[in-house]
Amino acid sequence: MGSYVSIVDFETQYSSKLRFENTYGKKKLTVSRKRALEYGYKLLGHPRSHLRVELNQDRSGVSVTHKGRVITRVFLNQSGMNAAVAISEAMGVALPALGSSNSGLVSTGLLYRVLALSQLDFRNPAAYELASQLVDEAISMQRGGGKTSGV
Repeated sequence: MGSYVSIVDFETQYSSKLRFENTYGKKKLTVSRKRALEYGYKLLGHPRSHLRVELNQDRSGVSVTHKGRVITRVFLNQSGMNAAVAISEAMGVALPALGSSNSGLVSTGLLYRVLALSQLDFRNPAAYELASQLVDEAISMQRGGGKTSGV
């Protein structure tokens, strides 16, 4: 169906932390995943064709930020790293190395799919098919395919 490939041989590092720190730039941000997602969904309230977002990786996981604020976060466990790979494919941005970041322009429609990908539980086998569909839609949106139903 889709071209999504999961990380099979990833060494998992489970973390019970509900908070994380973003040390990119000069500011040190600590924000809960729930508050980050609230900000992400708030951005969707004003449709835009171009939002500058960054994909960051630190020792606790991968985050997506806009103007220095965290939009969503996935942790360094098998499910989180599967989501990180799907997010990077959907955004068309390479997954950064540890301590690095990569940026790109996305629409709010694509950002909606990124937020959905970040919330999938990859312990459920059905998540892979859903992720594949979301990634395919996002890639189609970036290329101007317009063949998706948007549902």
